[in-house]
Amino acid sequence: MTLDRFERQALQRLRRRSERAQIQAWPDPAEKTELVQRAGYARQRALAKLPDYLAMLEQNTAATGITVHWTESAQAANRIAIELIKKAGGRALRNHSPLLDEIAIDRAAIANEVELVRVHPGDQLVQLSGRPLQHPIWPTAHIRIADISSTLQEAWHVPPSVDPDILASTVRNRLRPELLDATTAVVGLNFAVAETGSLICLDNEGHNASLATYARTLICLLSIEQVVADAADLDILIEAFSRSAWGRPLPGFISEIRSPARTPKGEMQAIHLILVDNNRSDALAQGFGEALRCIQCGACHSVCPVFLQVGGAYTQDASTPQPYSGPIGAVLNPILLKSGNAARQPYLSTDCGFCASVCPVAIDLPGLLQRQRQAQSSTASWREKLAFSLWRRLLNQPRLFKAYMRLWRRVRH
Repeated sequence: MTLDRFERQALQRLRRRSERAQIQAWPDPAEKTELVQRAGYARQRALAKLPDYLAMLEQNTAATGITVHWTESAQAANRIAIELIKKAGGRALRNHSPLLDEIAIDRAAIANEVELVRVHPGDQLVQLSGRPLQHPIWPTAHIRIADISSTLQEAWHVPPSVDPDILASTVRNRLRPELLDATTAVVGLNFAVAETGSLICLDNEGHNASLATYARTLICLLSIEQVVADAADLDILIEAFSRSAWGRPLPGFISEIRSPARTPKGEMQAIHLILVDNNRSDALAQGFGEALRCIQCGACHSVCPVFLQVGGAYTQDASTPQPYSGPIGAVLNPILLKSGNAARQPYLSTDCGFCASVCPVAIDLPGLLQRQRQAQSSTASWREKLAFSLWRRLLNQPRLFKAYMRLWRRVRH
């Protein structure tokens, strides 16, 4: 899949908005440098003693009445989640979460005849339109307003409109009754605090707070690397995430789940925490633990010249849908997916280094991409090695590069 001209322009507008938001979010460069260092340390601290913090998290959450499940793969996580949904009635609402997309829980729900409804407005529109997600924070940034209107007309038989406020109200009015009547919810968490056992969701729409309040059965999923040592580290990471994702010191909503409570209908909640490994232990063992610092803020996407030109095609394969896009996806996907399915993605980079300059947790993405290329080069054919060698040489000579690309298009067609 490739982007058309409008979609590329839309992502360029998103880049400009992100730049303005970053300027507002970080008025003092010294303050940014300090927070980035502290956030990077907080992430590395948790990864350095990950088994210990996970054991502490399990102990403290179980003490409050939350049931903890350990899973090694996406399939195992989906199996537990689907079984819990079926026991609760066969229908559930889900939030906006890269982890839920990573494990492909929507496809698992369809295969098991379970109804799973996306209640994030952007997610809902992407699902209705049949388009792939492009950006982890702004899922509809690449879709035309006219296309959104057409999608809603076809799916919900509503009057046409090109007024963004009307379209947003249409989606919210449709989803609000679903939230208020929620009985089962599947929630991908942003963080979990080992010291207190608290489960944390961040958003600007309030859908996580509604799901956590109204759902009688609450199924929470956490990728194991997103455990946080203590409340002090959590405060740092929430600020780093919010400034990088939305350009503000704090998100609109911080939902903290501490223990089962009674719903507004008087029913006692059942809360399940599913810890998902899905090859993350392999990433640590292979020396790519630094990539697991990522907090999925999307900052690297908004500055990456490759992503801004091809969007989701940066990591989308027609035969193998891949969980993460942008520079971080080019590092993580080869680890999270079966061997060979994302081997070429680390080469989709200009080595400009912009991603490292905006990362709020100090990940050396250019360095990790280089290491992934070295790791993948052993499996490349001599033709691929020759092509990549030629690519690297031509990047420093724009005229020859353009001539080469014109020739390649002619030969290809």
